[in-house]
Amino acid sequence: METLGGVGFRSVRDSYLLNRLRLHMEVRPVKWLKFDFEAQDSRVFGQNTRPATASQKDAMDLRIATVEVGTVEDPVQLHVGRQALTFGEGRVLADPNWSNVGRSFDAARVTLRHGGWKVDLFSGTAVKMSSMDLNERTPGAHFHGAYGALGRLVPKAVLEPYVLWRLENAAGVRLDEKTVGFRWTGTLPWGFDYGSEVAGQTGSAAADRVRAWAGHWVAGHTLPDARHKPRLFAELNRASGDGNSRDGVRRGFDPLFPSTHDKLGVTDLFTWTNLLHWRNGFEYTVRPTIKVGLAYNSFWLADGRDGLYSGGKVVARRADGTAGTHIGQQGDLQATWTAPLGTQVSGGYGRLFAGEFLRQTTAGSAYNVFFCGIGRRF
Repeated sequence: METLGGVGFRSVRDSYLLNRLRLHMEVRPVKWLKFDFEAQDSRVFGQNTRPATASQKDAMDLRIATVEVGTVEDPVQLHVGRQALTFGEGRVLADPNWSNVGRSFDAARVTLRHGGWKVDLFSGTAVKMSSMDLNERTPGAHFHGAYGALGRLVPKAVLEPYVLWRLENAAGVRLDEKTVGFRWTGTLPWGFDYGSEVAGQTGSAAADRVRAWAGHWVAGHTLPDARHKPRLFAELNRASGDGNSRDGVRRGFDPLFPSTHDKLGVTDLFTWTNLLHWRNGFEYTVRPTIKVGLAYNSFWLADGRDGLYSGGKVVARRADGTAGTHIGQQGDLQATWTAPLGTQVSGGYGRLFAGEFLRQTTAGSAYNVFFCGIGRRF
């Protein structure tokens, strides 16, 4: 269940219930051969928006249909068919569990392993969600990539380099975009941990050149309390924007196919495009099965002449840059309970107070979301 206030930064409210049922079947006739099938029925009830968006509603459909040759113990493993692709923290490529419908690709993927190293090579097409018809591959769109995991280069750390290539041809507009990046996470003595992900983009979009980048950096410290594991963290996220749409260069970062929930605060309002985001917070394990978290967020436009993006679309803009760059401040509260019998209960609240930019370009109402949910694996 989700309850929203300040939708569109206006005095608009909405409450609705989301339901998702997944039926999974695995057939393994021999150790090295497996068939995976998954049907999904996801629906939304009571929402003001009619009809519900394809990202929330998808009546019974085929979500996974994959042939897998080899096992995780083999040096070579092959996956062919409709499948989920999730790597790293899912900032650029993931099957978003928070989405009511998720995401899958019609693709072929080869996994190569040697010692502590691994690389996934894949090629395919994103599946287009349809709330009324069977899901099909997105016409004119192709996605290829290589994602590595190098576990022995740095002690107590993992380095994940990747190269992603997105090709689309929609309504005669051609996109040829390459993303090169890496993710680096690890632990340090005395309870410290760190993580970073940096990506750059090049290529072309119609007649424009693509020159964009994004970065994520986080540092944390877990206090010496083995029972409650209190952790403090500070995080910075930045993604380039395009302040001049007529100079022949597209500088706004394309977040590709991410899992957006809680990457930029729990309200899930913004996209990793033209954004500067600061976050610090506290995590605490009340009991082994109960965890809570608090966070403070502050958001700015990376380029005041570009707009504010949500779900890949511009929701507010002042092209001359006179509306300022501070989007707002937000507080987050979350809790999860891992209950018996494969059950997890989660809930949270987030409230964004409008900054100068939103007060100048919208009605300026505060946005808030309350959510609670229960998941069960049978």
